[in-house]
Amino acid sequence: MIKIRVDKSDRCSEDYSLFVSFPYDREIINTIRSFPSRFWNPDTKEWETSIKHLDKLKSIAGPGYVEITGKTKALQAKSDVNIQHEYKTKPYEHQIEGFNYGLKNNRWLLGDEQGLGKTKQVIDIAVAHKNNYGYKRCLVICGVNGLKWNWKEEIATHSNENSWILGQRKRKTKNTIVIGSNQDKLDDLYNIHNIDAYFLITNIESLRSAKIANTLAQLCADGVIDMVAVDEIHTSRNPSSQQGKGLLKLKPKYRVALTGTPVMNNPLDVYIILKWLGYESHSFYQFKNYYCVMGGYGGYEVIGYKNLPRLKAIVDDIMLRRRKEDVLDLPDKIYINEYVEMSPKQEQIYKEVITDIRHNIDRIKLSPNPLSELIRLRQATGYTGILSSTIKESAKIDRLVEIVDESVENGRKVLIYSNWTDITSYIFSRLSKKYHGVTITGDTPDGDRKHNMREFQENDNCKFILGTIGAMGAGYTLTAGTVVIFADEPWTMASKQQAIDRCHRIGTKNNITIYTLMCKDTIDERIHDIVEKKGMMSDAIIDGKIIGNKIELLDFLLS
Repeated sequence: MIKIRVDKSDRCSEDYSLFVSFPYDREIINTIRSFPSRFWNPDTKEWETSIKHLDKLKSIAGPGYVEITGKTKALQAKSDVNIQHEYKTKPYEHQIEGFNYGLKNNRWLLGDEQGLGKTKQVIDIAVAHKNNYGYKRCLVICGVNGLKWNWKEEIATHSNENSWILGQRKRKTKNTIVIGSNQDKLDDLYNIHNIDAYFLITNIESLRSAKIANTLAQLCADGVIDMVAVDEIHTSRNPSSQQGKGLLKLKPKYRVALTGTPVMNNPLDVYIILKWLGYESHSFYQFKNYYCVMGGYGGYEVIGYKNLPRLKAIVDDIMLRRRKEDVLDLPDKIYINEYVEMSPKQEQIYKEVITDIRHNIDRIKLSPNPLSELIRLRQATGYTGILSSTIKESAKIDRLVEIVDESVENGRKVLIYSNWTDITSYIFSRLSKKYHGVTITGDTPDGDRKHNMREFQENDNCKFILGTIGAMGAGYTLTAGTVVIFADEPWTMASKQQAIDRCHRIGTKNNITIYTLMCKDTIDERIHDIVEKKGMMSDAIIDGKIIGNKIELLDFLLS
């Protein structure tokens, strides 16, 4: 007989927990240990775990062998999602599923693939909690700079609620809104009761200010902010950083983390997600040593991973993730790999750079991040003007301009990506002589990013949008584009797909053509092999850093 007591929780992430006791049974113990959040109390001889695991416990015990006592109404409240909510915009079936899931779970990860409308799901959930449970404020924290404006627009589209970006001020000379200083954000928080908005919006960098983080933490504790949603949470991966520490201070009644990037690409990124949601009680040091194989100089480098099935089970238990091909009937993606030959002068620059790298290969192999030492080599295939004041050539960009010409002639708009602002600047200088286009890079101010996105989406005369993968590769809706060009690739397929999915998402009506430009017999081809092919070599690179055998990987890249 399994005895289950339903009572208030002080340790698990939900308001109520199951307190489980039973005569010794190895199968039941192993089952409970597989739950992501469970605690053993040696004094009461009870396991505490989430009420979401009730059905699993019932199935193990068998009919008639479970006795449930205590605050059993909490179980009914958990399963009852038939609350009143009127959608302002019509949801897809998977969005209704996400809405219902969000009503059943107060601490969870929404991991839908890019383009499935995670923002709308969270907005509907937040509004339903306000109207049915009296929530006072929902705070949205944007993990990617510039997404504040996107959220503000989405809130206006999918709800009748007002939103306020912390620190927003009207420019006196023009009727435009700008984001002020940290002090302006603090002033808003100090006077939060005077802000007529249910949704508050800020960026993750705001939490680097201890005053802002502490004030938000207090507002959460006081019930002034009932719900917090962190968009692109995978970008805040370091729990020791100021913004990581700030995020972990926020403990509202309701927490939802959002990411379209597969979190298991880097197991260490999962820590801050689990910690903030309340499913990880260990320190980062303990977490790292449990899931990572350490080695390298002094034994301080991560050279591999272990116990990943356990971590995956924990993540799967708290995450709702759907793929586009499973829930939407979207047009096809058509991939085209374009190989170009460098001019003799460009090839000369490339050979000079690779000779210098090989000459210094021993030093590079000892560097903390050897891949950063290869940037000059990658830039040599992109545009030699970055490296030389006399030779300014690029076979790839010459071909890129031709593809844009062909696309525009066929009435198609183009998204263009590079890793480096220097290369996007050169591409823009070439294309702007022919066409009207816009850019989104790390140098683009927040307000201009929103304007440029709209310009591309709504102005038929705007033929291209050009950006760095870091700035434009996440968070934006660019469905007006049907051609995507990578002047150079990111290190991982996840980053590449995320960039492509700016235009391959809800609202896409035409097939998407993706061009990847590579210089023949160069590092471009080696990187493409790593990005495209699964296996040990691709697993060895995470977030642009080598995890594993540096020598083997460098030898491959320089071959």
